Amino acid sequence: MIKKKVSKKALPFVIVRSHTAGVHAGEYLSRNGDTVILKNAIRLWQWSGASLSQVAVEGPASGTNKFGMTVSQTEIVSPQGFEITHCTKLAEEKIKLVPKWKV
Repeated sequence: MIKKKVSKKALPFVIVRSHTAGVHAGEYLSRNGDTVILKNAIRLWQWSGASLSQVAVEGPASGTNKFGMTVSQTEIVSPQGFEITHCTKLAEEKIKLVPKWKV
C-alpha cells in the first residue's frame, strides 16, 4: 500500500493582546472561551511603531523593541477578552528577527 504524505498547513501567525497577560505573537492553535493557545509564542514587551496593527502589517519599526524568548507553547487566559490580529508574512518574519530581550 502506498502512503500519501499529508502536508501540514501552516498555522496562522497572530498577535494576541489580552487585558491580563499582555501582548504575545505566535502560531494560533486554538481558542476556547477565555483561553487562547499559541505555539512558538513570543511576548512583546515593547515595540516601535504606531500601533499593534502597524506591527501586524509591516512588522516592528527600527528602534526599541523588547521581545521575550520564544516558548514552545503558551496558554493565555483573559476573562475580559482578547484582540487577535492576523499578521502578514513580512510582519511575521520581522517579529521573529528581533533579538531576544533578556537580562
